[in-house]
Amino acid sequence: MPPLPSDSDRIDPARAVFLADLAHDLSAPLTAIHGAVELLLAGIYGSLADDQRMLLVEMLASAGELRGLVQDVADLGALDGGRLVLAAEPFELGPVLEELRGSLADVADRRGLVFTFAVSFGAEGSGVIVGDVKRVRQIVAGVCLYALKASRRGSEVSVAVVRAGDQMRLDVRSTGITATGDPAALFDDYRALTPGVPKPYRGPGLGLPLVARLVDACGGRVLATADGALTLGVELPVERHGMSELP
Repeated sequence: MPPLPSDSDRIDPARAVFLADLAHDLSAPLTAIHGAVELLLAGIYGSLADDQRMLLVEMLASAGELRGLVQDVADLGALDGGRLVLAAEPFELGPVLEELRGSLADVADRRGLVFTFAVSFGAEGSGVIVGDVKRVRQIVAGVCLYALKASRRGSEVSVAVVRAGDQMRLDVRSTGITATGDPAALFDDYRALTPGVPKPYRGPGLGLPLVARLVDACGGRVLATADGALTLGVELPVERHGMSELP
């Protein structure tokens, strides 16, 4: 994969302002919709039939996805404007991954996928790292969600997170995405569809390009290979660039 452009190459002040304004204007109505659906599900306005409850649950999930997209837009604006600041605080990686495992398994179940999620901390035996917990969660979730949402129903998606020495490695493999061409192009901006995958299977949208930008900001790299299945990888340092191991 060719090297990602530097921050100075990326910064587009007009786009940064536009993205920030867009995210701000969208967040309020989405929050209102999310809150209203939660109130309906809580029975504040009366009991619900089973089919009504199922519909509202789907609406809540969709509203949650939209809120995530709005946050992605805001983060892209911050990256474009050079305003994104990475935290450097100690945290346990294990609980973060366990929380993600549960929410990702729900997505896989709704989409009819076989899903596995394995974690190994290697010889260190510890998942304690120093870094930006929000961005680490965002990177892992972004790659996994793309694989889950772009995979054909009935296929397999496997996730492996390995802590080895000064690296954290994430590999997400899907048998339901048969990308052709250069799979690393999935991490590029503005790609509408996955190469070789017909509609309705989606392209990376904002998710994978944002992941690539965040990984680069953390001093890591993204990888992609296609051998009948698609594997997306992320390597993050844990002993430099604000991701150093605790003593």
